[in-house]
Amino acid sequence: MAFSMTKKASLIFLACLMTALVALPSLAYAQPKIGVVDMEQAINKTKAGKRAQAELKRKFEKYEKELKSTREEVQKLQKELENSAMLLKPEAKLAKQRDLERLVRQFQDRQRDASQDMNEAQREAFKPILQKMKGIIEDLGKKGGYALITETRAVLYAPNSADVTQQVIAAYDKVNP
Repeated sequence: MAFSMTKKASLIFLACLMTALVALPSLAYAQPKIGVVDMEQAINKTKAGKRAQAELKRKFEKYEKELKSTREEVQKLQKELENSAMLLKPEAKLAKQRDLERLVRQFQDRQRDASQDMNEAQREAFKPILQKMKGIIEDLGKKGGYALITETRAVLYAPNSADVTQQVIAAYDKVNP
């Protein structure tokens, strides 16, 4: 008895289906464990991160106070110029305008420098925390049997159960009080 092509195809399909049904339960148990961590939250909520934030806030307030006084000086000079522009001689008006322009440039330069200083201070303050955090995450991944732990900003979807941020914070604070 010779099998027809459709019977052969049906038998092959049935054999594949049976193999898949036998293999499926074992594949379900072999799913890799994946975790996500919100690095910004993890760094900012550690004790070391909170201390670094407090220090940065003090620096920022110093810059803000300095910039505020210069900003007020610029505003004062602008008002003086507006109020007395009609009364001033052209040379005096031009001199005040130049003073105002110089002061505005100084203010903008100082504002830019302060912003760069603050960005650099922030990088330097959080750099050692981030380096230690990477080791903590690697350790958590190995001990927890994770195939992958990634940053939440790079993830489009992850269930809440995959979030290991709080575990990372707790582990970091335990090792780095």
